[in-house]
Amino acid sequence: MKNRNTVLAAFFSLAFILPLAKVSAQTAPAAAAPAEVSPFKVTADLVSSYMWRGTLGSATPNFQPTLAFVKGGLEIGVWGSTDFIGAYKEADLYIAYTAGPLKFAITDYDWSFGTTKYFNYKNETTGHIFEGTVGYTGPESFPLSITANVMFAGADKKYDKDFEAQDPTKQAYSTYIELGYAFKYFSPFVGITPSDGYYGDGYGGYGGVSVCNIGLTATKNLKISDSFSLPLKATFGFNPQKEDAYLVFGITF
Repeated sequence: MKNRNTVLAAFFSLAFILPLAKVSAQTAPAAAAPAEVSPFKVTADLVSSYMWRGTLGSATPNFQPTLAFVKGGLEIGVWGSTDFIGAYKEADLYIAYTAGPLKFAITDYDWSFGTTKYFNYKNETTGHIFEGTVGYTGPESFPLSITANVMFAGADKKYDKDFEAQDPTKQAYSTYIELGYAFKYFSPFVGITPSDGYYGDGYGGYGGVSVCNIGLTATKNLKISDSFSLPLKATFGFNPQKEDAYLVFGITF
């Protein structure tokens, strides 16, 4: 009888506990699903003027949006720049791949301001310029960066001194190489071009290796609230080849 009572007690205990456990499991809050990350990157910069590799793009403030699809190390997108008076417009398609410290990219630049048809890709008359890029960025312990950029096709043409104009049949292969180092709050850089081309004097007939961009960029986060801040940056630079100086302020959204 004692054993029978023990078995019955265990049975009724389980009969009472199991339903409660089931109810508890049903009413317990489910684990939050991980937030879905969009594969699209959408950013924008507002700059006081548009300087690119030591060369002036636009002297007035410019708005510069980016729209890109990102998957792993692959990025396909478009970058643009436009001023607020309708005098400057640029839209650049690009594809880039990052593998560890290395980055490879091909860019289709178009800053022809509507003077040529966008879908004209004839090498002698197009307004597009195609560029290949290879870059290296070091680790945090030694954040040295080096990037080499070569315009290999399109409207980047050699300067003809006899005609004082660009020869539409000859590529200039304008090349820009930049060295930089990222300190905690600022990053100095120096850019050189090995021959006459787009950089420095802008197809002006200058020959030989030249420093065409040197300066530093400082960054700071402007705190708006406990959960939101705006990245600010300022770049002070010189173009020794063109004997010019510039100071540009920017905000990233």
